[in-house]
Amino acid sequence: MRGILATLLTSLAVLYALFVLLSEDRGTPSGSGLINSSEKISDVGDRLMQTIMLQRQRQSKDYPASPDTDRIIKVQQALKDDGFYSGPVDGTMRQSTREAIRSFQQSNHLNVTGTLDDDTARELGVQ
Repeated sequence: MRGILATLLTSLAVLYALFVLLSEDRGTPSGSGLINSSEKISDVGDRLMQTIMLQRQRQSKDYPASPDTDRIIKVQQALKDDGFYSGPVDGTMRQSTREAIRSFQQSNHLNVTGTLDDDTARELGVQ
């Protein structure tokens, strides 16, 4: 039941996002030099599909999350708890996560690299 509800909510989110994109682009002229609305929708659609696939992969018992993904989730949550990170806790190492790590390292007088080294992991309590 939980999986069906998650799939339904994800599908509704995708439909809503596409509806918003389509309604925003109606008044936009499509002359040369402007962003092509179909490219814009395609990019967002690709990102939405990646998110859906990642969510399904995590929910599936056949494909457990990788150790790296689990560790990044723990790091993101620890950074969020400490007030350094406000992005999604999803196990994806993106620029906002790297910036939060840099800020944490600087505040804790660690070597500022933006990467999760042993000293940073230890200070965050993530081993």
